[in-house]
Amino acid sequence: MLTLVVLMLNGDEIMNLEQLEYVVEIAKTQSFSAASEHLHVTQSAISQSVHRLEKELGIILFERSRQGTHPTPEGKQFIAKALDILQRIDELKSLNAEASSLSGELHVATFPSVMPYLVQSAADMKREHPQLNISIEEKGSMEIIEDIRNNKTHLGFIAIYAKQLREFDGLHFSPMYSGKLVVGTHNLSELAKHPRVSPDQLKEHKLALYRDGFIEDFIKEFTYDHGPLSILFKTNNSEAINMVLRNDIAATIGHDFSFHQNQLWKEGLVKMVEIAGIDQPKMQIGFVQTESKECAVAAERFAQRFRQAIELDHLKV
Repeated sequence: MLTLVVLMLNGDEIMNLEQLEYVVEIAKTQSFSAASEHLHVTQSAISQSVHRLEKELGIILFERSRQGTHPTPEGKQFIAKALDILQRIDELKSLNAEASSLSGELHVATFPSVMPYLVQSAADMKREHPQLNISIEEKGSMEIIEDIRNNKTHLGFIAIYAKQLREFDGLHFSPMYSGKLVVGTHNLSELAKHPRVSPDQLKEHKLALYRDGFIEDFIKEFTYDHGPLSILFKTNNSEAINMVLRNDIAATIGHDFSFHQNQLWKEGLVKMVEIAGIDQPKMQIGFVQTESKECAVAAERFAQRFRQAIELDHLKV
């Protein structure tokens, strides 16, 4: 943990990097408990630290509700600046590494919705390391894991059930967000009128589904417990899903994290609807890579840029 003081007022310590790490992680995970788990710090320690920081700053950083923990308007401004400070410190740490140009091959893959960040990160990496050959692609999480096991991909951004992490022999997973499956639908559709949808209600609506292992598992269990869904088509093309949503042809099912990054959701054209009456396993979203040292430096550097691009945009929402 970092304890360097980064801001002083009238000679008194106001905050340290440790506190900045706490508030950024809480904002990312939307949960004090998840932040505690990711940072390996007790929840009470994080709560007390954030409370002290709020008292010293004279503002409330977070609001808690049944839907999770979310930054206040003042909190968003503070957290964005905190994230910028932490990123600049990471840059200082990597000055020596940056001095040596990277080369070779780097293959990176992600599940749908975050391709713009992948493109941005690839452009930044290529500008600094022109001898590094980068390939990027969009796939389902299970396909990405399989490609990494077969050395076809060096770094993947995936969603995975927490219980599956026990099967990650030879792979390293760095969690970033917690998530769950939700229904995405046009904001003027019948589904959008409900804050949550029951299994029987969901069966009444057409669905266009991305071909992903998590969604396939969900459909199998749903069909077994509640009967078949009305599936218009399945695809590995995320643009086809967006077209269906934009024109209110059908709804879809996907990770809530993915919808938060979707331009249609940002424009207010798509609404997320909770799925009620189904106990979903805990899902985590983050980076996976082999524990092999091959391409480890390039993959770690790329993951850092990718993470920063997502976090900055995430905190603007």
